Amino acid sequence: MGQDEMAGIQLASVESRDRASHPRSPVYSSESPPEEASFIQKQTRTRRLFNEKQLFAFSLVYMGTWSAVPANMYYSMYNGGPSAWFISYIVVVIGALFQCATFGEIASIQPIAGAQYFWTYHFAPRPTKRFLTWLQGWVTWTAYVATFASSLNFGTAILEGLISLNYPGYEVVGWRTTLISLASLMVIALVNLYAFRIVPWFELLSGIVNICIFLVFIIVFLVMAPKNSGEIITTSNVSSGWDNYYVASQVGALSNIWLFTGFEAVIHMGEETKHAKKIVPRSLFWSIATNAGLGFVMLIVTLFCMPPVDVILDAASPVVAILLYVTKSTQATTALATFQWFLSFSATMGNAASVSRLTWAWGRDGALPRYFGHVDGKYRIPFRAVLLTCFIVALLTLLNIGSETYIALGAITSLSSMAMYLSYAMVLAVVLYARLTSSIKFGPWNWGRYGTFINIAALVYSVYALIWLPFPQTLPVDGANMNYSGPVLGAVLIFAISLWFIRMNIWQGPNRAIVDLVLRTGD
Repeated sequence: MGQDEMAGIQLASVESRDRASHPRSPVYSSESPPEEASFIQKQTRTRRLFNEKQLFAFSLVYMGTWSAVPANMYYSMYNGGPSAWFISYIVVVIGALFQCATFGEIASIQPIAGAQYFWTYHFAPRPTKRFLTWLQGWVTWTAYVATFASSLNFGTAILEGLISLNYPGYEVVGWRTTLISLASLMVIALVNLYAFRIVPWFELLSGIVNICIFLVFIIVFLVMAPKNSGEIITTSNVSSGWDNYYVASQVGALSNIWLFTGFEAVIHMGEETKHAKKIVPRSLFWSIATNAGLGFVMLIVTLFCMPPVDVILDAASPVVAILLYVTKSTQATTALATFQWFLSFSATMGNAASVSRLTWAWGRDGALPRYFGHVDGKYRIPFRAVLLTCFIVALLTLLNIGSETYIALGAITSLSSMAMYLSYAMVLAVVLYARLTSSIKFGPWNWGRYGTFINIAALVYSVYALIWLPFPQTLPVDGANMNYSGPVLGAVLIFAISLWFIRMNIWQGPNRAIVDLVLRTGD
């Protein structure tokens, strides 16, 4: 891939205009006042711990696509059945690869913890850039916090499924779910706070385990499971009340969309990665491509080895039901599902690291209190941002305790996919605008002349997915089965816009002094 030589105005020119239009955005230099230099140093003194193999493994495990395929198949079985599950996976994979290809290009220019909101600021039309950046930041941050909570609950569900399998008298009640989630969260928080230096190596180990367990699962399924006929690929099912199969299948595609939500998490680790302009985009794209391939193999094997659809729909945990059906052994199911829980735990560990870096960036740029933009001098991590994100997720986890508040937790976690896709659409739109109206000087990793077409395809896919994400899974709709992602996202937007009118004359966008220093010292 070469540089995009057809571009006209260089990115540096865009940044110069930004500084001129917002003079309160400082530029770091060796002559900066001592107090300003000290402030900047306290917000940028992280260590560059990740190498390419570790960051690739971080993303591979964070997404965990193959292990999530059978664990998250319920929505597609409920709305569309095996046929829709298979087709939607292919569509989602193609769309996700277009998305991360464009994100990789921009990450090669600016591998910064703020990612989406920072890019929105630099590529949006000048009259709207601060407002769009403000919206983007709040949407992305709330999406990641919701994803963190969702990932934690996902692992807890696997663990409780295992407990129920081995102890049939075990009753899944809110306070038990909450205690298990809080215990997992405490371990994750302590590691991210006091032992973050081991996280890159932990993720590398988890990446190796991920591939090994994938091979074990495939062999076990192919050797031990009763096989379905080829007709399984064309089997459909709609148990939701939708009378239009096309609509139902698009609603059920959530099973596969969720697999690739948050694919750009590694970009938030860019300020802690060596040679970030090359390593971040490569790790991003090729880890997603690898996940897509592993996930496709697992989907095909699961289709031919899975029990009848009604068994999956009636199970408390689809993956435990499938494993028990395949192995006919409680002990074997326990062993395999335990490995799945470990991979889920590793993914949540990475989730905590990624969302805390986004929190840190959003704090040092003044949207959240700047107190949370501080980097601890001893541990060299954004200590306060880690505490804040874990504290918020702990509060959300408490909602598991009651039946009414459990619905509220589901409403909040349902926000993750829709808010994330809105953030993607905003970035892709402003980057496409910059491509067509001015130009971009791309970094060392880019798609050359094909970049614009990839950008357009990614935007079309993102908007199309957004159309279906707020649709309810079940008809008729009531308070228990309603899809709350739309209303919750609407509440986030109302909050962000209201806060904008309070702070629009104060908040001037990303801190240029910090960004200049980070990009200058990145390689």
